[in-house]
Amino acid sequence: MDIIGRERELTALRQTIDRAPGGPPNLVLHGDPGVGKSVLLRAAIGYAGERGMRVLGGSGFESEAQLAFAGLHQLFAPVLAYLDRVEPFHRDTLLRVLGMRDGAAPDRLAISVASLAVLAAVAEDGPVLIAVEDAHWVDHPTREVMMFILLRLQPYDLRAVFARRPLTATERVTPGVRMLEVGPLDDEAAGRLLDLLHPGLPPSVRARVLAEAAGNPLAITELPQTSAGVDLLPTGASLRTRLETGFAGRLLELAPRIRTTLLVAALDGDRLHHRAELSPYELQEAERAGLVTRDSTPSGLRFRHPLVRSAIIKTASPEETREAHAVLAEQHQADPELRMWHLAAATVEPDEGVAAEIEKAARAVSLRGGSGLAVKALQRAAELTPAPAARAARLERAAELAGESGQLDLAHTLLDEARRHLDDPARALALRAQILLLRDGDLDAARRLLRGDPGAGALVRVMAASYAQDPEEWAEITKVVAGCGDADAQLLHDVFLGAGTATRVRTALDELPADSPPGRVAALCRAATWMDLLPDYRDRIRALTEGEAGQGAVTHAAGGYWLAAHDHFLAGQWDDAESAANAGLDLCVRHDLELLAHDLRCSLGWIAAARGDADSAREYSRTVEQWAAPRGSGLHLSLVARNLALAAMAHGDYETAYAYWTSISPPGVIPAYVAYAPWAVFELVESAVRTGRTAEAEAHAAAAAPLADRAPRLRLHVMAARALVAPEEEAVPLFKAALALPRTERWPFDHARVRLALGELQRRRLQPGEARPELRRAADLFAAVGATAWRQRAEQELRATGVAVSQRPNAAHGLTAQQLEVARLAASGLSNKEIGERLFLSSRTVSAHLYRIFPKLGITSRAALRDALEDSAVN
Repeated sequence: MDIIGRERELTALRQTIDRAPGGPPNLVLHGDPGVGKSVLLRAAIGYAGERGMRVLGGSGFESEAQLAFAGLHQLFAPVLAYLDRVEPFHRDTLLRVLGMRDGAAPDRLAISVASLAVLAAVAEDGPVLIAVEDAHWVDHPTREVMMFILLRLQPYDLRAVFARRPLTATERVTPGVRMLEVGPLDDEAAGRLLDLLHPGLPPSVRARVLAEAAGNPLAITELPQTSAGVDLLPTGASLRTRLETGFAGRLLELAPRIRTTLLVAALDGDRLHHRAELSPYELQEAERAGLVTRDSTPSGLRFRHPLVRSAIIKTASPEETREAHAVLAEQHQADPELRMWHLAAATVEPDEGVAAEIEKAARAVSLRGGSGLAVKALQRAAELTPAPAARAARLERAAELAGESGQLDLAHTLLDEARRHLDDPARALALRAQILLLRDGDLDAARRLLRGDPGAGALVRVMAASYAQDPEEWAEITKVVAGCGDADAQLLHDVFLGAGTATRVRTALDELPADSPPGRVAALCRAATWMDLLPDYRDRIRALTEGEAGQGAVTHAAGGYWLAAHDHFLAGQWDDAESAANAGLDLCVRHDLELLAHDLRCSLGWIAAARGDADSAREYSRTVEQWAAPRGSGLHLSLVARNLALAAMAHGDYETAYAYWTSISPPGVIPAYVAYAPWAVFELVESAVRTGRTAEAEAHAAAAAPLADRAPRLRLHVMAARALVAPEEEAVPLFKAALALPRTERWPFDHARVRLALGELQRRRLQPGEARPELRRAADLFAAVGATAWRQRAEQELRATGVAVSQRPNAAHGLTAQQLEVARLAASGLSNKEIGERLFLSSRTVSAHLYRIFPKLGITSRAALRDALEDSAVN
């Protein structure tokens, strides 16, 4: 039968399948139930089949939406033989994630890359169409992998067509994904379809059907066939309700045995693999009722429409539904996660055995990046737990996972429920305190809560103390940690106070099992940050950001983005650092994680300050300071001071810089309880020397001497600080010794600043020949990372040695069209917010554009934009 009224949609499908020039090789159909998305998708599959294409994909099922990677299993089940054609690493990754090999689930990037590698191998044997129906029911981890694939189809003989429900108002469309809304048929097409399917209707009935159907093809097909008759259609009900009512009426006319089998199939994800339980006559009865139809799936049948499935489930009694779930739980013995959901739905009375089985499966879900999904399972396990103490423990574990997955209000509710079964134990106190920290940054309330039970939440108390930077609080926590028995809390306590060693941190991370909870991974990676070990554990950071950012432990994913931003910044990858910080900030804003959001704003301010963008650095600092000051978050205030000091130094304002550096750490004193104090040594000493405060500089360099063995980058800073205060004849060898430390170029910005200080010293000593290579190298390093203001300083010093420094390219044609428009608006005096409103961009996106614009134009502030744009226009 021809498809009526869908010429536009069919043309778009053919263009996608034929890989027509100029269009993306993907298409997502979206629209209301019954509007014809499934018909169009089957037409696309038929068109691809006519052209000899292999079709992969499947369908999303509501019953599998909570099973991590169930959709991926559908995608690869027909082509498992191709796993032997890819690299062993990719093969092992997919076998583990598909549950076909033991081992922890790999991080999301590894899964995505391995999936694309297998599909590319399949495409080597001929063109492939990936077709997915009801994509909105595909489990979230699979959706993330599919999105990765959708954006990377171009180089391979692959194309993809998905069908899904309508977009919601809050959903964002990823650039590079082509969306096509399938709307109702127009009046002419709707009339033609009705006349074709139901010829000879009386005019009054025909008019009413068309009015009721409102162009919906399924309604046009089904409404005239409702058992109640067209004249008895409920006038106030929605179209969906009317269609479900019609399907339900036909269902009730079938024999109980057929209804029971269809119910089991509907609860098992719409798949009619249970057809063997029905005789050919019974199958024919279901088909004649218009509930199932034949197709090319392995079972040979499918439900005619998702509304048939929902009608079957709604028509069943609670007892019938429980019995069907019990049947499915028994059938899925080999799949613990799928069995878990059916077992939970089938059980009514408290049963410790069932509750324990659900809890075990929920733990596996959480370790596979599904903390948010595991919460629901644990809630059900608690409901089925007879003993109050065990029920409370399961509710507390559910609350813990809810907190990790950013469901902070739900976490509070679950803790309150747990308390009704058993008085608040230490674990619940720790979680309440953690929520206070993450959501509100309420350090004082968190500390007071935990003081009520000295044995509660040692790790949370250490983290709170690291933000408060209160010496009395640290003294109290030292006593708590000494007897708590929590090795991670003890390690972080020692690292934050300068007593930890790199060996201890490395050992803890190296011995960490692959399936460790994300909270433990995040805590130990934070310790690695202070010991300069983070580059060795980037796979752990990726596991947090990629494996937990969807329906996983988003709290720890946000922390992972902070870790990634920190690591990228030190490595000189500032665009990547900015991207990571912005991604983490978006996650925090969505889940009300205020504390971590301000951590990430500090990171963005750090990047801006290092680039010489003082305006943006001040903007971020003002936001953080207004939030942190009332809460007593000393760490945030220290980082604000760091950013403002660095921005001042970039422009040669050492007096202002000195004031900010000494607010972190007084001259000659490096407080153990101030986390950033050791990392301010070099800059504080340089600011003191530049402002004539020689005694203060010497005192601080001397105080820093014991820090040199704590971490490699800190050794570079301490040795450079010693060189700054040494007599001139001793300073040059000390600088060179600092630069000769192993692998100092791992930190290009730090390395360049030390090299700049050496070149400046040599120039002042009238040694231009020795100064030039140092200054040139510093200028090149600054240029490479995007530190525009620092590069200009290095080039100015080069000119002072007699070298003619050519102007770096700064023509406006080096900007994209959008960057040029942002630059012009900023030059006119508009704020980032005002620019964003004009260009329909977020203020953060505008700020990101300015970060990239300044280095291209060779400037460091908005004030210089007008002249730079005018100069480029002349050139």
